[in-house]
Amino acid sequence: MFAACIAAGAIVGAFAYLLETDYLADIELVDELDKLERGLRTGADGRLAFTLQRSSDMYDALRKDTAFLIADAGGRAVFSSPAGPALEALKHLPPAASEAPVDDPVLPVLLQVRERRVIRAGTGYTLRVARSNRMVERLGVYARQLYLGSAAASVLVALSVFAIVIYLTVRRAVVPLQRASAIAAGIGPRALSTRLHAEGIPSEMTPLIDALNAALERLEQGFKVQQDFLAMAAHELKTPLTLLQAEIEIGGDMNQAAMLRETQLMARQTHQLLHLAEVSEGRNYRFSRRSLWALAADAAGYLGRLAERSSVSLQVERQGPEAFVDADEGAVFVLLKNLIENAIRHSPPGSVVTLDVSAQGFAVVDQGAGVDPADCEHLFKRFWRASSATEGAGLGLAIVREICTAHQWEVRFEEAPAGGARFVVTIPAAALRVGE
Repeated sequence: MFAACIAAGAIVGAFAYLLETDYLADIELVDELDKLERGLRTGADGRLAFTLQRSSDMYDALRKDTAFLIADAGGRAVFSSPAGPALEALKHLPPAASEAPVDDPVLPVLLQVRERRVIRAGTGYTLRVARSNRMVERLGVYARQLYLGSAAASVLVALSVFAIVIYLTVRRAVVPLQRASAIAAGIGPRALSTRLHAEGIPSEMTPLIDALNAALERLEQGFKVQQDFLAMAAHELKTPLTLLQAEIEIGGDMNQAAMLRETQLMARQTHQLLHLAEVSEGRNYRFSRRSLWALAADAAGYLGRLAERSSVSLQVERQGPEAFVDADEGAVFVLLKNLIENAIRHSPPGSVVTLDVSAQGFAVVDQGAGVDPADCEHLFKRFWRASSATEGAGLGLAIVREICTAHQWEVRFEEAPAGGARFVVTIPAAALRVGE
């Protein structure tokens, strides 16, 4: 709107400049010279003729204010306007003069003069035309009143149309946005499935609506995961609590071993639930440059005693040069601890659990019974346990996957060449620094 007003002001200013008296006088005089030149011609018989189709009445009626004179090379008048004060002043005007005064005892008049030389039938002629300043001023006033009024009216109409168009356009854009805002205001924990509609919204706003819907989709999925998590956690803790309550209610000779087992299982489940909640939140991570060798050695040293109690040999094998990566040391320790602990618990006595460390990441290999092919797709699900499992909450591998996701790593299961299970954590090459 501001730009349109500036443009309108510029147009009006241009009209005002073009309608100045001097500019109008030049236009009128040059235009009249063009008419005189077109009217002066040579006939078929070689005789000079002159016809002034327009403006002839003006020269007759305004003899004091207008005049023209066509003279030959000797200065003799060939054709002229009707006799009058303006013509007399024009006849006595020196060559190339631009003004001629008209003597008048009542109101002196000053004529503006323009001249032009033309050739007809090899003979040169001089065309002179004069207009009084007061006549040009009257014409200027009339022209300004006419054209400036028209220009102002045109600008007013244009601005009105522009304002209406802007109002309708903004209204058309705002109404759908208001509807979308009302829908967004109604979204809450009980209405996470609601989505914003892009119908009627300007195309420039469609990417924003799509991004908001995608964010709502992720929020709904996260909320659903949390609900499932709480439901499954409550279900998993319900069993050991029920058994403990039954043992206490029965009284008498309580089975201390069973109570201790259930208490340990519940403590482990609670501990893993806390770990899962912690690693699922991105802001809990603190990244720093760490050696893969040092991280592997730390986890293996911590679980060495568990391997000894299970009569399992835990070995760490380093492949290639030492590699460094930006990682959360505590989270990676939990990752390796869960993988190694899982391998130890599923390995028979006398077997070997190997932790391979290379510039590509980690690999934990055991010599146990392996994984049933039908169970492979469920390995990393929360609270999932194989039918043969006798202990555990089914959260260890889910925690591993959450930590890998936070680090933008990949974890997968492979069958070990010599039987057993092989879990591989792959680190992107762009995240690794070798030999620092």
